Amino acid sequence: DIVPEADRPALMKKILTDVSLTQATYYFRFYVIRALKKAGLADEYLAQLGPWRTMLELGLSTWAETPEPTRSDSHAWSAHPNYDLLTTVAGILPAKPGFSEVRIEPHLGSLKTLKASVPTPRGMVTVKYERKGDELNADVTLPEAVTGTLAWQGRELPLEAEAWPQ
Repeated sequence: DIVPEADRPALMKKILTDVSLTQATYYFRFYVIRALKKAGLADEYLAQLGPWRTMLELGLSTWAETPEPTRSDSHAWSAHPNYDLLTTVAGILPAKPGFSEVRIEPHLGSLKTLKASVPTPRGMVTVKYERKGDELNADVTLPEAVTGTLAWQGRELPLEAEAWPQ
């Protein structure tokens, strides 16, 4: 919250594109992604996965800590796409402890469709999205007795413990 809200997107875009700046290591990009989300640019997330695509092309079986030359060290923070694909892209987050309430706020980037599930202490939360332009068709299934909110482009809709839309 050091940077005024109105200035965050421009600063974040500079951080992501200005190669004269020291670039974050793979594991420290965890924090870069937190800043990306704070700046309201979560839809840019998928475009930030180039290094992970490269690691797959190199045949690494775990996420590296640094670019080549590297070994497959499996640095825990380098694995943050495992978390962010579900919480940022699919947008499945606990709104209250123990997932008694959920917040579904997808940031699909260039994706047109997505299906994801997250196991919670109360059961599976499953989402299926189909996007056409700015419109989103969302099928959200919540465990019994779990409620929540679906947020999309400034709108929020309440969710009940059954498939949505009803």
